[in-house]
Amino acid sequence: MVRLPPRLRPLFPYLKPAYTAATRAVAPLSVKLATMRATGLPTGSVATVEEAAAATGGRCVLARPAEPIVRKPPRPGSADRVFAEQLVETAPRTVVAELPGGRLLGPHHAVIDGNGDLVYELSYYFGTTRPREHPLFLHPFPPAPLHVQGRLGVLATRGDANYYHFLMDVLPRLATLAACPEIEPPERWYVPAATRFQRELLDRVGITEERRIDSSVVPHVRAETLIVPTPPAMTVVNPPWVVSHLRATLLDPPIERVDDRAIYVTRGGSANNRAVRNEDAVMAALAARGFEFVDPGAMSVAEQIRCFAEATVIVAPHGAALANLVFASAGATVVELFPAGSVVPDYWKLSGGVPGLDYRYLTGVGRRQSGTRSQMLVSDIEVDLPALESVLDDVSSPRTENPSTPPSATGR
Repeated sequence: MVRLPPRLRPLFPYLKPAYTAATRAVAPLSVKLATMRATGLPTGSVATVEEAAAATGGRCVLARPAEPIVRKPPRPGSADRVFAEQLVETAPRTVVAELPGGRLLGPHHAVIDGNGDLVYELSYYFGTTRPREHPLFLHPFPPAPLHVQGRLGVLATRGDANYYHFLMDVLPRLATLAACPEIEPPERWYVPAATRFQRELLDRVGITEERRIDSSVVPHVRAETLIVPTPPAMTVVNPPWVVSHLRATLLDPPIERVDDRAIYVTRGGSANNRAVRNEDAVMAALAARGFEFVDPGAMSVAEQIRCFAEATVIVAPHGAALANLVFASAGATVVELFPAGSVVPDYWKLSGGVPGLDYRYLTGVGRRQSGTRSQMLVSDIEVDLPALESVLDDVSSPRTENPSTPPSATGR
């Protein structure tokens, strides 16, 4: 998710490092002001939530220990280095912390303990490597906090305005809390509720409007006791347990796959945003195969869940809508489309936790980009139509599984 106008998006790979460097340079002055004038910015940092709890008289309870994830390579292109490097990964441990006098600050929801220290584990921001690169240090005079009596649960986190991050980083924190019955549940929740999908999902999991403090309206909050379940990960890991939790919570009642339902997910025409340049030709080729075309951004959450659960074949450019693969049914196939020379493993990882889901990918044709995540996010896609047709022919043909025999289509 790149928050720049279309014409400026190609500059994102260069602006992001510059922005982070500027934040790092400004942070010492911001911290000095915070120390002198009690502005509300953190004046120090701790690495983990356990440290924050111990230092402030709180407590921390283990929900899930760290656990290894072993993944199968995708097909086609199973030898691709991007996937090969992440066939084995560790899902971090999850805990629930009680932080007396804890705060959340800013649009990216940094967690600050009762001593005024930034809890870095809970406040990691995209592309940063140290606490003082957090964007909150660019705003040395934040608004005064709203004081909340009693116990306030935290679901808000960086990136939660994005559908993928809301599904994979926000909602699973409820499972983390449920795994710690010794922690008394909060009376209210600090959650993002600005968008339709956020409100619909919160209602579905029982966090109704009267129990919410909307983080998009209240940017700074201090609680008598902050109840903080950690996210499943602060980087893209997508542990299988998260997929299982979301399926059990949101696929109720179960939805059956429809054999002849094939969908193409459009991202629209906004440039430099993984838009499909030759989408008219792609749609014509897919229409001949009976595909329907869907725009998840125009659908309710319930409609998105049903659409992906019923689909037998899903073709889509890389984007947040593919978080709905969580709901795909056994026997379905997804073909993820990337710009030329750019592949990221996010939804391959997610697919590994969905029983019976076949993951494929295609990179586009044309000028190859640098291959970095930042460059991929602001590149558009020229779909290799013959390669896409070949993959779809392979998907629709009966096959005998033989791991030693590569598939006929290529992902190049």
